[in-house]
Amino acid sequence: MSTGGDALLKEELDIVIPTIRNLDFLEMWRPFLQPYHLIIVQDGDPSKVIKVPDGFDYELYNRNDINRLLGPRASCISFKDSACRCFGYMVSKKKYIFTIDDDCF
Repeated sequence: MSTGGDALLKEELDIVIPTIRNLDFLEMWRPFLQPYHLIIVQDGDPSKVIKVPDGFDYELYNRNDINRLLGPRASCISFKDSACRCFGYMVSKKKYIFTIDDDCF
């Protein structure tokens, strides 16, 4: 991945992050990840507010979104094991997907 305004694959790459916590760790990765679109999939309690640092382009999904979009098939996306990232893969429209865990610091 490139840093700066001319990010390599910017229009072709989504970054999927399954999470149960605030994403303060993104500050350490900002030079590399900020140019890209993030798909954040919240694991666990959907009423918990997940904080994402300012300046990132992202979509945040939780179990309520998965239930709404998949209906009776929502159970195919398991939770409490980081497999919720699969939903991020499903909603991405990009050619490439990179994934990173929320404890990569």
